[in-house]
Amino acid sequence: MLFSKPNNPALIRIVSLGGVGDVTKNMYVYEYRTDPQTISDILIVDCGIGFPDEDMFGIDLVIPDISYLRNKKDKIRGIVLTHGHEDHISALPYILPELRVPVYGTRLTAALVEVKLRDSGMQNHVENVDISKKLEMGPFSIEFVHVTHSIPDAANLIIRTPIGVFYHGSDYKFDWTPIDGQQTEVGKIARASSENILCLLSDCVRVESPGYTLSEKTIEDTLEKEIRNCTGKFLFTTQSSNISRIQQAVNVAIRNNRKIVFLGRSIEQNVEVTKKLHYLDFPDMFVVSEKHIKKHDPKEIAIIVSGSQAQPNSALSRIGGGIHKSVSISKGDVVVFSADPIPGYENAVHNLIDVLTAGGARVAYSEIIDSLHVSGHGSSYDLALMIGLTKPKYIIPIGGTIRQMKHYQELAKNMGYRENQIILPEDGDVLEFDNNRNMKTAERLDLKCIMIDGLGVGDVGNVVLRDRQTMANEGLVAVVVPIEQKTGIVTAEPDIISRGFVYVKESTLLINGAKRVVIESLRLKRGRIFDWHFVRKQIEGKLEEYFYRETHRRPLVITVIIKV
Repeated sequence: MLFSKPNNPALIRIVSLGGVGDVTKNMYVYEYRTDPQTISDILIVDCGIGFPDEDMFGIDLVIPDISYLRNKKDKIRGIVLTHGHEDHISALPYILPELRVPVYGTRLTAALVEVKLRDSGMQNHVENVDISKKLEMGPFSIEFVHVTHSIPDAANLIIRTPIGVFYHGSDYKFDWTPIDGQQTEVGKIARASSENILCLLSDCVRVESPGYTLSEKTIEDTLEKEIRNCTGKFLFTTQSSNISRIQQAVNVAIRNNRKIVFLGRSIEQNVEVTKKLHYLDFPDMFVVSEKHIKKHDPKEIAIIVSGSQAQPNSALSRIGGGIHKSVSISKGDVVVFSADPIPGYENAVHNLIDVLTAGGARVAYSEIIDSLHVSGHGSSYDLALMIGLTKPKYIIPIGGTIRQMKHYQELAKNMGYRENQIILPEDGDVLEFDNNRNMKTAERLDLKCIMIDGLGVGDVGNVVLRDRQTMANEGLVAVVVPIEQKTGIVTAEPDIISRGFVYVKESTLLINGAKRVVIESLRLKRGRIFDWHFVRKQIEGKLEEYFYRETHRRPLVITVIIKV
């Protein structure tokens, strides 16, 4: 591999399209420039989704804004994935059709991505990378480092470039007793540090937690106690990609002579894929299909079910709501949540726990039993150990909120790093590293929030969200005005329809007053009316003023013209 000479004006730019100041939506661009104006090659690391905030009404998920890459597609050498969690891989079905570049990942990661792509009608092959081999992509030489996380086959990346070495430390912890027996490759990290790592990009989401993050193995003992005390059905829910956690639930079910049922599309798909690849290990004789659940006594059944975040159409939400065709909640059932709520989903999860409890189940969750969920992210000592192993010149905390980035900065300062060595980029910052091992912020991109609503990608913007928020908070009023198509003359009294604003039958005076406002607005244009754009604005503006004056509420007002 050829490297630039010291006097060569080569640069590496790092652009975060997601994952800085944000726990999710991870996507990072490494850009090699032979000089400040000339882009030679681009490497992308991860391509994940984000989850909508509470004020994003009707939005399913959020994906990174790739507008910066659209005129640079021919420079992209590929997308390298660190592991198979949603916030690192699940934007690929939306972004890959546009970028059309190779995708690389470890064995399990590649398999999980291919399932997602097939579900989206795409037949793209994901290159399966041997974790012991290096991946050469133009001027980038990428070495995978196996790390312990809450999913098997997770990796950090050692990225060697013509100007220096970068260590991309996405989600990790140092678990010395992992479920699969595969410890973090500490020796590989330490050897890389001898190359004078220029910059460490490190997970920081649990920096506020002291000490080391507990081992995954601590969970199994707690599950054992819960299932032994269960006199009815045992239901277990976690993130569908948390394969290690699913294996533990399977283990305790088998030890307690319970048949296992997998419920929910995401759980079923991931179990099928991971069992074929031997990341999950259990005899098929212990598995019962959904249609045979009722043939067994409840105390003989353990159900591993999707819906740990209380997603509205998930299997667990349907069970709690009493609308699942095969499973209902009864007295004596135990439901175990082995996942913390994603930020923004707390209320939904707590509401589902209440519903399950009201149905007669005893619900166990991490807020009352600490050992039911162990994070896959390193706590402060794990993060300090990574800094000590890599010994970088610069550090960039990633995958965390602004608050967590600030805490990480304090951690690094306590380890002897100066403030100018700890980079806290803002959203859209382009960080530039030169051949003299210096760093600066080269520019700032204007990144947008790309929202997915059903099949729509980015077609919902702030105006639409504002209208949805108005409808949710204040309601909707529709004004129906019938006109004669040929003459443009109003043929009848306007009709007022209220949804979520007031009950029409009990608000006769208010509605009659609104009709008078509409009629007065129509009189502003005497005779025939063809300029309906003007008239609509008049009606909507006057009605908004009227409703606020009478009720101190501002419903969304829409005027509908019916041509007869």
